[in-house]
Formats: sequence, C-alpha cells, structure tokens
Amino acid sequence: MELSKTGIVLLSGLVLGGLVTLDNPVVYAKQETGYGVQAGNINRARGSQLVKEGYVFRLDGDKHNSGLWSQPTGNNRSRLTGHKELRRIIKDRINFKIYRVWQYKNGLQYKIVSQSGKYQGWIDNAGIYNKYSLDKQLQPIISQEQKVVNSINAKYVGAAHQHYEKKDLLAYQDELTKASEYAGRLSGDKRLVALKSIGQVRNYIKSRNSNSIPTLLWPV
Repeated sequence: MELSKTGIVLLSGLVLGGLVTLDNPVVYAKQETGYGVQAGNINRARGSQLVKEGYVFRLDGDKHNSGLWSQPTGNNRSRLTGHKELRRIIKDRINFKIYRVWQYKNGLQYKIVSQSGKYQGWIDNAGIYNKYSLDKQLQPIISQEQKVVNSINAKYVGAAHQHYEKKDLLAYQDELTKASEYAGRLSGDKRLVALKSIGQVRNYIKSRNSNSIPTLLWPV
C-alpha cells in the first residue's frame, strides 16, 4: 500500500534517530551490498511500550509486503511465510502482538507473534498496522490527532529546545479537546483505545519523542 502524504510525515517523525532512545548495538547480519556489517539496535523501551498494545496489529495487504522473516535484515535471513500463506494471514485478519523493536539506518523492524502463537517473525514497519486505525467511528479522532502530530513534525521535530508558538500550542490543545469530546461519546474498547491514543498525543506534545506517537497513526 502506497503511503499518503500524511503517512510520510508521520513516518519521518518515527525514524528520526535523535528522538528515539536506543540500547547497545546488536549485529544481526552483513549488509546486502557486502560493504561490512549492518548494525542495529534493539529498542527495549519501545518494545516494552508496544507489547502493552496487545494483539491489535494485522499484516498489511500491500503487494510489497514480504511477510515474516527469521531476522530483521541481511543475507542470512530466511522467509518464514510464503506468498499463499501470507495472503491467507491477511485475508483471515489474524491479530498479532509486537514484542520487540529493531532499528537500523534505513528504518524499523518489528518482531511479532500471532495470538495463537502459530506465526512469529520479523516484519518491516510498513507491513503492519493497528486494526483500530481503520475503524470508522475512530476516524474523526485520528484525523484530529494527525493534524497535531503532522504540524509538530513539520515545524518542531529536530529542534528539541524550541518552544511552541502560542498559536500552535492553542491549536493543538483545541484539536485534542475536540477529540476527547468525541471519544466521550464512544463506548467499550473503542472509547478506551481513543482515550489512550489522545493521551499519547498529549505526551508527544510535551516530549516530541516519537515513542509517544500512537500506533493508530501509523501509515496504513
């Protein structure tokens, strides 16, 4: 699935190295180009956050999704899901949980496991999405959150000590107030998902740390 302009802006905020806290480097495999070793970092803090989301992730149906792999990258990894099996996983809308995050120069990889435990492996960040991001009742909230996060990414990311302009901060607060009012009219799991997501955006305003960007806003 091709990324929208909104998705591109959000993704750019996710991969900026200065915004993500990383642990010690872990070497997985040689680069495809053969120019040495592709080192990555296990982001344990982010992994601990995402595992709390639970089994709310599904594999993207985009034709470029290559499925699950034994390792994040490199010549030594092997494909764990064939084309037919991958199509079946997508068609059956199997739910997954993310429990490990690996970051390298060109992006992010997630290690995931299905609710039944049958499927497990590494997948590119563009190959997975939060199932609630497609929920029609949550779209007004997602739209308001996107306005806030996209504005911050466009104007303030990379300038950690730059204060928000008053008009921008007021606009962000107004968008989230509207989102909170709408969330209050929801019920059950959707209400909980919405309120949690709004809280994460509020944290993003304070910290500008990409770990706070809700998974509802991941490109789908």
